[in-house]
Amino acid sequence: MSLVLSGQGEKTSPLLRVARKYSAYLSYPLAICGLLWLLALPLSSFSRRAYFSENAMMPGQVYTTFGTQSHMDAMDRVDAELKTKDQAQAVEAVFASIGLDTETQEFTYTKVPRIGKHAGTNVHGILRAPRSDSVEALVIAASWTTANNASNVNAVRLMAGLAQYASEQVYWARDIVFVVTDSGEQGIEEWLRAYQGLTTTSPLFVRSGIIQAALSLELPPAKRYTGLGLYFEGKGGQLANLDYVNMVQYVSRLERMPAYLHGLKDVPRRAHWWTKYTSATQLLLRQVRAQAFGLSTGIHAPFLRYRIDAITLAGLPQPDDPVSAVFAHGLFTDADVPAAPMQRQIGRTIEASFRSLNNLLEHFHQSFFFYMLPANQRYVSIGDYIPAAGLMIASLLLQAMHLWWMQGPDELRSDSPHTRITRINAYYALLRATLPSSVGIIWRVHALGLVLLLIPQLIASSVLTDATTTAYLFTMALASISMVLHTSDIYWTRRIEWRQLKSIVSVYLAVVVACLSVMNFSLAVALFVVAGLPLVFTRVCRVDTRIRRALGVLMLVAVSPVCMMTLGMHVLGCSSNPFRVFLADFYRFGSLVYPLVCLVYWPVNLLCMIIVLIQ
Repeated sequence: MSLVLSGQGEKTSPLLRVARKYSAYLSYPLAICGLLWLLALPLSSFSRRAYFSENAMMPGQVYTTFGTQSHMDAMDRVDAELKTKDQAQAVEAVFASIGLDTETQEFTYTKVPRIGKHAGTNVHGILRAPRSDSVEALVIAASWTTANNASNVNAVRLMAGLAQYASEQVYWARDIVFVVTDSGEQGIEEWLRAYQGLTTTSPLFVRSGIIQAALSLELPPAKRYTGLGLYFEGKGGQLANLDYVNMVQYVSRLERMPAYLHGLKDVPRRAHWWTKYTSATQLLLRQVRAQAFGLSTGIHAPFLRYRIDAITLAGLPQPDDPVSAVFAHGLFTDADVPAAPMQRQIGRTIEASFRSLNNLLEHFHQSFFFYMLPANQRYVSIGDYIPAAGLMIASLLLQAMHLWWMQGPDELRSDSPHTRITRINAYYALLRATLPSSVGIIWRVHALGLVLLLIPQLIASSVLTDATTTAYLFTMALASISMVLHTSDIYWTRRIEWRQLKSIVSVYLAVVVACLSVMNFSLAVALFVVAGLPLVFTRVCRVDTRIRRALGVLMLVAVSPVCMMTLGMHVLGCSSNPFRVFLADFYRFGSLVYPLVCLVYWPVNLLCMIIVLIQ
């Protein structure tokens, strides 16, 4: 009540009086300061040197032994089996010859409802730890193809060698599970659902204990690798524990096979500050893209949904590698596999990592789960980057407060004590006349977003191909614009107070961004940039002519979901339409991007158009 009556000159707290006085001037600077804060994150003064919080891991304290002749023979057995058997049978035969408890899982899945079913096969083998009772487990996973659809036979071969190595040791305190899938992320998701007992269609009978950590391998065709790419983001913005990331980077450098974040190598220490800044910015943008939109960076992502810390190590071929330049999908010959010293370095990196994971006394919990990594072995904690989201949220809230106080005619904001009762009555009369209309148009626009959310389940042909997906998007865009023009020019413009409508929408978007910032900071920032900034600057100047209103609508169309997704095909590097990618991730992995586009981004964009068109 104090907030409501403060706009009519009532006595309120000093804080509200200050906010009323300066809110009109602080909203825009706060939004800009929030963006400048983000631009300052790549600076070295914002980041700190990485360290270990979990001392029990003791990384680099063991003598690695992977690479003996028996390990190489196990890798060669994969090639021999693949010549006479299919992929699943070959891997199962190799695992059984090593002495693992093996099982094959055949499953079917649908990328999107009503689109058709796809079949896949998973094979896993479990090495029972001699010093435990199968209460806990570690996982090594690989797919037959990499995230870039290249052959991943090298990783499967290396996994067979690691299984042979692990079977020869007696110090394991946890079971080790080796998983090979032919369906990428979806295959691992189906395997995890069966492992956790969440599905009955393709159950698993050979199981181990609670999975503590997982590591996936990707080794594209190459003779030599310059290093490893390290990926740690999940589909819903989840991140692996920072201790896990730091440990893998540390032991990889000891084995002279350094793991670089997202495959970006270190900048020399004596490089110019601008070179360091651009390199850190590029790395942060890759992390934001992967974390916000859930783009595929490896088959580790499904593990993070089940609170299992997981990362992907992907080989980085040399630029002039002959095998990498002319690789062919399918089986490799002995001349195509990496050189033995290279296989030994990568294998020992994984060996040292699992020896450290074997030392863990409990689940990862001491280090950060919310962080950003601007450079290798440096991090930005949540306390350093979350103020940017706070500034963006404050910008929306201050503008909402100012617009709420400024709604209605100027007579309602008089400070004269003689008209106090008259002003309060007139103010409540204004709310009774306009508030139902403002809430009604918000509900109508969100109902349109709900239709967009549900229609792919009803009309399967809308997502069959990229062409129909694009046509579907533009059809919805035209329908939305028609709805805006109709409601704004015919009926709603007579009863809506645009300041009131913008105030309500600003509060709504501020709440969404605030809740999202503590779950997925990158997605919250992306939502504010494409929806919050246009809302803040909507009707920042007078739109008293048709030309100005038309220009305002065209600017909002430029930042609409249709245009942003069309642009995203090139910026995000999607092989297909981003709409289709987000839709598939929503149904397969519960990604939040598609619901946010339908129920927040698109409605806010439409409401901004309505605000511009109101006379």
